[in-house]
Amino acid sequence: MHLHHVAISVKDIEKSLVFYRDALGLTVFKDEIISGPEVDTALMESNARVRMVLLMDEAGNMIELLDWLSPQVRERPPEHRNFTSAGLAEVCFVVPDLQKAEEDLARYGLKFRTPIWPFGKGTDMFGGGYAAIRYTEDPNGVPVELMQLFGPGE
Repeated sequence: MHLHHVAISVKDIEKSLVFYRDALGLTVFKDEIISGPEVDTALMESNARVRMVLLMDEAGNMIELLDWLSPQVRERPPEHRNFTSAGLAEVCFVVPDLQKAEEDLARYGLKFRTPIWPFGKGTDMFGGGYAAIRYTEDPNGVPVELMQLFGPGE
């Protein structure tokens, strides 16, 4: 078994594409509008009409953006964006250079909500290495973790 994709219902497809495609560098794999009885059944809605955009990283992992044309997407309450809320807590991307990723995101006006966290440093969690982690949010309020891995002694 392997993970194919994570789906995110979006408030603004264009802002979401700027974040995932332009700022993070994912590639659009598929962009289409889906609707019909089978879509209604699968998505548990009536008269659903959804723009589905699949974006892929270099390894083939995907993020699916769902732009609800009908019915309209409902805003997630702010308290559901906390790590202690049940459901999706974050989406994590491994980046080769955390500082460059931060600079790329800053060019798009994106801000980080936490300082860099040297996760696992001084432990055997990463075989003597560690991960530098920083969190931001996508335009829909989904927490996004950026992680740079360091080997032992780095």
